Amino acid sequence: MNSRTASAPWARRAAVVGCAALALGATSLGLATGASAAPAKGFIAAPNGMVGLQESILISAPSAKGQVVTIGLQNASTAQTLQTTIGSNGYGSVVWTPTFGGSWTINGLGTIISSGSTTISVAAMPTYTVLLAQNNVQNGVNNNLTAAVIAPIGTLAPTGSVYLATTFGNGITTQPLTGLYGGTTATTTLPWTPNGNGPFPIQATYTPGTSANSGSVSPVSQPNISATDTIVAMRWPATLYVNQATVLQAVLGQNIPQGSVAFYMDGKGISGSIPTVNGVATLQWTPPAGGVHNISVAFTANTPIPGSGYSGSSTQSVNIQPAKAQDNITVDPPTQPAWSIAAPIVMKAGSNLTLAGTAVSGSPIVFSEQGPCYINGAVLYAPSAGSCQIQVQSAGNATLTPTTENYTVTVTAPPKKKKG
Repeated sequence: MNSRTASAPWARRAAVVGCAALALGATSLGLATGASAAPAKGFIAAPNGMVGLQESILISAPSAKGQVVTIGLQNASTAQTLQTTIGSNGYGSVVWTPTFGGSWTINGLGTIISSGSTTISVAAMPTYTVLLAQNNVQNGVNNNLTAAVIAPIGTLAPTGSVYLATTFGNGITTQPLTGLYGGTTATTTLPWTPNGNGPFPIQATYTPGTSANSGSVSPVSQPNISATDTIVAMRWPATLYVNQATVLQAVLGQNIPQGSVAFYMDGKGISGSIPTVNGVATLQWTPPAGGVHNISVAFTANTPIPGSGYSGSSTQSVNIQPAKAQDNITVDPPTQPAWSIAAPIVMKAGSNLTLAGTAVSGSPIVFSEQGPCYINGAVLYAPSAGSCQIQVQSAGNATLTPTTENYTVTVTAPPKKKKG
């Protein structure tokens, strides 16, 4: 696949991914003109990144000033080319969003073949899986459940399949992700014909289709299996959080005519009248308060329901969790104390520093830089004096929200040599 990227501004952010004690590298475009870091023939420097997150590739090509140049990117799954224009200072940049995890090789092509190549690592985007199951399902009748797989940050929705099973390990069905809800959430329908009675614990497991994402497992849902006909049931995620948008659905039973529903929390309306479409009505809702509450749905049919009139309802007791906390990042270079956003961080011009860090969520962390510094591999370089802004980002997980922290690194000039 070929693509063309317009010439980028000089000072751009770029990312470096760190996980546990490992920090994966990147290079920003904050080099000062004439910085001694560039070899005469030039170089290509790029961040180790994360799938779905935009980053910058730095190209030093002093012999190609003012020219449009091409670089090639390839890994085990794909290959592409990108173009940019080299500025009067001998540098250019390309903005790129990785689509697959693993090892990527980036080469200078054509007139910048002398700039060489670099090999980087791209981390898979973390995911979390949510299973939406009805509170009541009918024995011996097909009941469609819904699973959603979420990429917490970035621009790409997950691909792959979802496996529905009991918590005892008995498989129910495996279905591909086929739907989208927003830009980074993929969905699928999970058909299930239950056989039994009473509460039945089930769980959804996401298997990635490519190296782009990491797998994840949903919390356990426990629908109640009943032999009686179901007029309407409420489909909901097993875990709800204060101030976290979620989806509630009303699902009609077998052969129930279309109609409209309204949702309630503790007897107070939280929606207007919502028509059912193909037996389902959906409400996007943000829980306003934690603790145990009763969520209910009231249904009115457009035509009479045999033996039941026109209406039906379903109520579910839910324990809404407190608002999710933000993920917590620790930046801990091996040769320095742990960084603080409120404490000075100082480097000398011409020096470098290995970056490392962790997130409580276990997510890889992404470093980016803007200023006279640049990041290459796991190393922050400071070729000239100035102030460098280092941004660190985590994707979080199912219980911790993504977070970003910003650090200021002051680069001091080396002492002037005394004239002899």
